[in-house]
Amino acid sequence: MRRVTPLQLDRVTRTVGRGDAAERLARARVAALSVVGHPGLCVPLDVVREDDAVVTCSPRVAGVPLAQAGRAADLGGWVWLVAGIAEALAALHEHGLAHGDVAPGNVLVGARPVLVDLVAPALGGERGTPGFAAPERAAGGPPSPAGDVHALGAVALAAAHPSVRAVAEAWMAPLLDPDPANRPSAGAVARGIVACAAPVRWRPEAPSGPEDAVAPDARTTTDPRAWHWRLRRRPLRLAAAASVVVAAVAAVSWAVWGPPLAAVVPSAGAGPAEPAAASSLPDPGEAARALTVARVEAIAEGDGEALVALTVPGSSAWATAAREARLLDGTELRGLDVDVGTARVLEASGGTAVVEVGYRLAAHARVGPDGARVEIPAEHQEARLALEWSGERWRVAEVSASP
Repeated sequence: MRRVTPLQLDRVTRTVGRGDAAERLARARVAALSVVGHPGLCVPLDVVREDDAVVTCSPRVAGVPLAQAGRAADLGGWVWLVAGIAEALAALHEHGLAHGDVAPGNVLVGARPVLVDLVAPALGGERGTPGFAAPERAAGGPPSPAGDVHALGAVALAAAHPSVRAVAEAWMAPLLDPDPANRPSAGAVARGIVACAAPVRWRPEAPSGPEDAVAPDARTTTDPRAWHWRLRRRPLRLAAAASVVVAAVAAVSWAVWGPPLAAVVPSAGAGPAEPAAASSLPDPGEAARALTVARVEAIAEGDGEALVALTVPGSSAWATAAREARLLDGTELRGLDVDVGTARVLEASGGTAVVEVGYRLAAHARVGPDGARVEIPAEHQEARLALEWSGERWRVAEVSASP
């Protein structure tokens, strides 16, 4: 056996196994990692032997271990953290690799989130960190992209301050699905999470008490508001020869703003509200027209992420868009178009508004994944949209049918 000279101070070492077999596996792993080239991954520079121990030598990364950081209290900071980890995982997964132990102890928070410990979890001797490992991983299964996504969801919830916990639970619920096949890809998470809030670099502070630290036993819950990330994992399937079927076939209402929801304007008898005085915000009436067009375009193109991005995260419109977006996966809408007519502002106050929109949907056909085709005639519809100003643009918070 050979020994190595002491390592330089700008290197971090980690014993990843023992013996010749472990050394061969570790060297192969490092070689595979070296071609990924993502700044969110701390790739070892070398593998050496110290007596029988196999040791990886990695560059020292400036940052605070997430396990020692306080929880992100700002939604933008939390999104920044989740997006950064998801981007790094997506780079790994695109090269056919998985991390195997995404946990607070393996995330450094500095100029960006950085994943460390990229070798040992992949060599077959670990099962991940309890409380963060996916069920199939904790049971002894190998590292997998789906397992990494589950662990990301658990890490993200553990890093969420109570002030943003409700939103975090809604967005992370799909990642924590017990069925690996139902979880989104890391790339879909990285692309979609920015619709929750604009990412803002999080600069963690030392936790003031145990309740503020990222606890390894953080529990997760499901939330029906969570939208479905894996909307675009598979391309739309085009039917080679579609046959017309009766309209009674599992019909899905493609009315632009979905089923009627709770009323968002004063009850009958109160009379229509007078529009508020003009403000510095963009005209909500024109915004409602543009949102209607954008929604139809998203549905026609099968773009579930764009569909959900038009709504206020956590709102009833958001939940409806999420359900509709899931139905788009594998479905094609041929000939769908919209002509928006009137847009009447009923209420406008500060950053909220209620707008009544009238529009006409063109005749179109819905073709399912199995090739079944349903012809949908042209239709005139009206809806009342409750809008909220996000700080950058108007989004839909709630929808009701016009009386």
